[in-house]
Amino acid sequence: MKICSVVGTRPNFVKEYLLNRELKCRGVDEKLIHTGQHFDYEMSQAFFECFELPPPDYHLQVANTNGATTFLANTIKDLAPVFEAEQPDCVLSYGDVNSTMAAAIAASRLRIPFAHVEGGIRSVERNNPEEINRRVSDVLADVIFCCTETDKVNLEREGYEPDRIVLSGDLMKDALLMTLAKYDIQPTRGDYLVMTLHREENLTDPRRLRAIMEGIARSGRRVVFPAHPRTLRNLQETGLTDLLATSRIELCKPMGYVDFLRLTAGADKILTDSGGVRREAYLLGKPCIVLIELSWFPDISRAGWKVLTGPDPDRIAQLITTFEPTGPHVELFGDGAAHKKIAQELVQRYAN
Repeated sequence: MKICSVVGTRPNFVKEYLLNRELKCRGVDEKLIHTGQHFDYEMSQAFFECFELPPPDYHLQVANTNGATTFLANTIKDLAPVFEAEQPDCVLSYGDVNSTMAAAIAASRLRIPFAHVEGGIRSVERNNPEEINRRVSDVLADVIFCCTETDKVNLEREGYEPDRIVLSGDLMKDALLMTLAKYDIQPTRGDYLVMTLHREENLTDPRRLRAIMEGIARSGRRVVFPAHPRTLRNLQETGLTDLLATSRIELCKPMGYVDFLRLTAGADKILTDSGGVRREAYLLGKPCIVLIELSWFPDISRAGWKVLTGPDPDRIAQLITTFEPTGPHVELFGDGAAHKKIAQELVQRYAN
C-alpha cells in the first residue's frame, strides 16, 4: 500500500509526526511531499529535525511570495505529476492550509482517493481563507477524519455520507502528550503570557492590527511574542515598532515545537488567532483569549476555557487581566490514539 502525504506548514508537521511512524510500523509505503508553503528554517526544517521526520521524498519549493491564489495554482500544477508518477492508493493531507486544498484538488482531478485529516471544523465566516480551504477539502475527500464529536455532527448536518466520516480524535493531542512525556515538561501557570498572530484578517488591516497591539500593551503584562516573518513585516509596515518598544511585549523568532511547548506550558494565559494554538492552550490547561471572531472548536468556549474578542483595545486589556476559566477541564480531543485510528482506517480502506 502506498500513500502520498502532503505537508507545508508547522501544524502539518506536528500532525505528521506520529502518523508517519505508525504507517511505517504497518508496512505502508508513505511518500512525503513538502510543498514549501513555510519556506524559512524556523517554520519548516527545524520541525523535521525536532520530530525526526525523514527528509521529504519531494520538496516542491513552490514560491509563496506572490499571494495565495498563485501559490495554490502552482502547487496543484506541481503536485499532479508527482501523483501521476507515484500512483498512490490515496493522498492524505491535514487541516485548512493552502497546501491541503491544493492536494485535494490535484488528487481528485486524477481520481485518486483523498483523505482529509481534521475535517468538519466550521465557522460562520465562509469567506475566511482557512474556512474555504477546509470546506473544499471536505467536499472532495473520500474519507474525513474528525477531531471532535462536534466536527462529526457538522458533517452529518451538511449531508455527508456516514461512511466518509471517522471520529479519530486529534493528532495534535497525540503529539503534545508524547512530547510532554519525552521532555518531562510540566505545565504551570507562570508570570507571563504567550501570543501568536498570523491570520490574514488581523495582519492586512492596519487599524485592526494596531487595535490588537494597543490592547495588549495597555494590559501592562509581560507578553512573549514569537512572530512569524510575515507578522513581523506587517508590524513594521504598520509603524507599530515604537509601540512595541515602549511596552512589555517581547518579540522573538518563531520557535521549534519543543521550545514553543515549553514556553506555552509555563505561561499564565495564551493570546492567539490560531486554530492549533487555541487547542494546545486547552490541552495545557491555559485560559485562551482568541484575537479574532472565528469560533473554530466551540467546544472550548462551551467548556469555559476560551473567549473570543474583536479588535477592541479596552476589551483585550480587560480580558488579559480578568479572564479565567468558568468550567471544569473536560476531555474534548480524543484519547491520545488518533494516529493509530487513522492508520488503521487507511489500511482497511486502501490496502490491496
